[in-house]
Amino acid sequence: MSKQDWATIVYGRSFHLDFRFITIPEDFGDFEMTWISPYILATMHKARNLADCPRWSLFKNDFHCVVGVTCMVRDLIGKLGQDQLEVMTKDELGRPLYVFVGYVTKLERNKSLESFPAYTEACLTSFKPLYQEIEKVWLLRDYDNRQPLRSQYTSLGSTVEIINPVAESGRVLAVNNQQKQPDKTFLWHKSLDRDLQLWLDSALCAESTSVCLNIKGKALSNSPFLNQTATKVERFAIRSRLERVNTENSSKSKQDLASTVGDLRQVSSSLSAKISAKARGDLNLTMEQAAKLTSASQEVIQNLSNWSVKNDSLSDESDLSEKDDFGFKNKTAPLPSRDQDWF
Repeated sequence: MSKQDWATIVYGRSFHLDFRFITIPEDFGDFEMTWISPYILATMHKARNLADCPRWSLFKNDFHCVVGVTCMVRDLIGKLGQDQLEVMTKDELGRPLYVFVGYVTKLERNKSLESFPAYTEACLTSFKPLYQEIEKVWLLRDYDNRQPLRSQYTSLGSTVEIINPVAESGRVLAVNNQQKQPDKTFLWHKSLDRDLQLWLDSALCAESTSVCLNIKGKALSNSPFLNQTATKVERFAIRSRLERVNTENSSKSKQDLASTVGDLRQVSSSLSAKISAKARGDLNLTMEQAAKLTSASQEVIQNLSNWSVKNDSLSDESDLSEKDDFGFKNKTAPLPSRDQDWF
């Protein structure tokens, strides 16, 4: 029987709804959710490699330790009838489902665990009961209450295989932790012996640490894990946690990065100077054009004034000629009529 109490945590999707936290410990708030989310999401990277190769993870801070497995649902729920297997392992679009299931315990001042779930590689018996949490909400839709279920801290069930590492407390720990190289990831080739050693080391570690084991393919890039084992890691290596594996050999050094930043600043400064000079030139040209337009406008106004004066003069002369007749017009003598010849 476990000497520590554990609560359930489940992250996955149901038949209709997308990925979300389905069950979380009763004492988890925003701080705890922000802490665990990057670890869980990292274990789901390249989910196509999860088939028959579940990823084990253990991560802890000053307050909690999480022990979990990320796997395909069909590897978790065991043997079912073909029809039931099709229904429970795919979403409404027919996509195969994968999930993170795990246990959480509270930590005392000494972060070393007295007992915890054993690493069993492909055997997931200890975690199979946790899928019942998804079955509870399997048919929820958007309009239903989607708040996570709350789990209580209790003793682990009889189906969970427990490790009691007290006898190993004097061993030398190879695992990386927050007091060693927190900005680095220790990488090992995946093997059962190595995974068992790191699982035990991380549980015994008195500092905050994290491990992700049994990764098929390359190690997880840009992940928060301080330790990883992967099938395509040929030998032990240490690399930056923010550095991609496939660009490790061609990445820039800190000096190169500083030089690049300096070059960018120079380019930015030069570009700013060119933009300022261009703006000043455009402004001067605009002022010249405005001056020319003002001069042309004044000339037009002067011409209009002269034309107005000339028209006024002509108008005065016309008025005088009309006033000479005093408003009367001379009649034209009528033409003689032919009838006048008869008299």
